[in-house]
Amino acid sequence: MKVRADQLPQQLNKNLAPLYIISGDEVLLVQEAADSIRRAAQQAGISERLRFVADAQFDWQDVINENQSLSLFSNQRLFDIHIDKMGEKHTKALAQLAQSLTPDNTILLTLPKIDARTQKAKWFTQLESQGVFVQIWPVDASRLPAWVQQRAQALDLSLSRDAASIICERGEGNLLALSQELEKLVLLHGVGTKIDAEKVAESVADSSRYSIYDLSDRLLMGKTKDAMHCLSQLIGEGVEPNIILWLFNREAQTLVGLLHAMKSSSLRQACQAQRIWDKRIPFYESAMSRHNQGTLPYLQNYLALMDQRIKGLDGPDLEVGFRNLVMMFCGFKPVMTELDLPAC
Repeated sequence: MKVRADQLPQQLNKNLAPLYIISGDEVLLVQEAADSIRRAAQQAGISERLRFVADAQFDWQDVINENQSLSLFSNQRLFDIHIDKMGEKHTKALAQLAQSLTPDNTILLTLPKIDARTQKAKWFTQLESQGVFVQIWPVDASRLPAWVQQRAQALDLSLSRDAASIICERGEGNLLALSQELEKLVLLHGVGTKIDAEKVAESVADSSRYSIYDLSDRLLMGKTKDAMHCLSQLIGEGVEPNIILWLFNREAQTLVGLLHAMKSSSLRQACQAQRIWDKRIPFYESAMSRHNQGTLPYLQNYLALMDQRIKGLDGPDLEVGFRNLVMMFCGFKPVMTELDLPAC
């Protein structure tokens, strides 16, 4: 039986199925669906949970044997099985598992995204026919502000549409990050508070995490002076160097990806393929006007040096290095860096 994620609580209230399959790419929604099943299992009196992470070397015989054996501690057990990447080894084992389900155990399978073709495979139809299949779909960008508002309501927070839009723009569609921002707003303003765009803007201004994204905006737009000022604030506030480097790395990787995609498509199409929000596309258009196949490899090599330095190895002075990176992102190559020195 297939159910939507929002239908799962209703199904769990009726009865606990012998098997649940959760599939999807949205980490937060997959995690929450699995958590609701685990809670339902506990409420049904299942106190013993066996957890398995099935990688390429995983021995499925352990699961098969455990499923067929009786527990010494309880009448029923929850088999919590997580598979990151499907393969023939896993599908064969799941086909065998489908033929050996018992009323003494409940199976929770968390799988990666399963396409329509796989859903028609014999092993999958055998499993689905005996349990519940929860397919997790991404939240469409046009529906995301409404999703954030509903999420806020569940936290007893009243969020205006404009406030939700600002949070969505900053979170760039990352549901886990969006959820964390709502939890921060509850801590800052308390439950029952009405949150408008102004309150969100104030929270943004007071948050180092958002200052990181402010630095991103200035780098991509080539605003050298503003980016240097923002960098100085971050360093002064004690933001960890590895967090700052993470931002530089993320934007560099995005630009490299866009450059590669632009070999066969327009910049706008490349941005859409990388799931860059429409409002953010002008930022990347500005950055790509300053970068090419010569500047980006140099930038990546310098990032590697900074990574070495943060890990305690030889490399540039961190503050000087970050300033050099700002210059590179904004289109100005420093006169000379460690990359230009002759090897000893």
